[in-house]
Amino acid sequence: MKDETKSWLQVAQEHYDNALFLYEGSRYSLAVYCCHQALEAILKAAIVELKNKVPPKSHNLDALARETQLNFPSSWFEELAEITRHYWRVRYPDFRRYIYKDKEKVTPTVEKTREVYSWILNKLNQN
Repeated sequence: MKDETKSWLQVAQEHYDNALFLYEGSRYSLAVYCCHQALEAILKAAIVELKNKVPPKSHNLDALARETQLNFPSSWFEELAEITRHYWRVRYPDFRRYIYKDKEKVTPTVEKTREVYSWILNKLNQN
């Protein structure tokens, strides 16, 4: 595995751990923010490792997923696009109060992050 890939994976792991910690601590808006950051970093790791190129300076998860050329389930692209929207929404107090007020509202994002993160990590470890 390339050194740059390992660097991206370290960042991804830190954000992933933070997301789970914040989720368990009822800090829901920050948890979904870190979910996005974890997925962004692991997707960039995949671009480095699998495409041998510098990842784009983008926060758009579905576009980054397409850039990896991994064979993602087609339903994941819309789910990744929704997680990208969370990345922007958490910055606005009105969204934070409404969308991220309880565990039930953010659980689908955390669960999808776990699924996608683990899947990509598994693919990178197979390479």
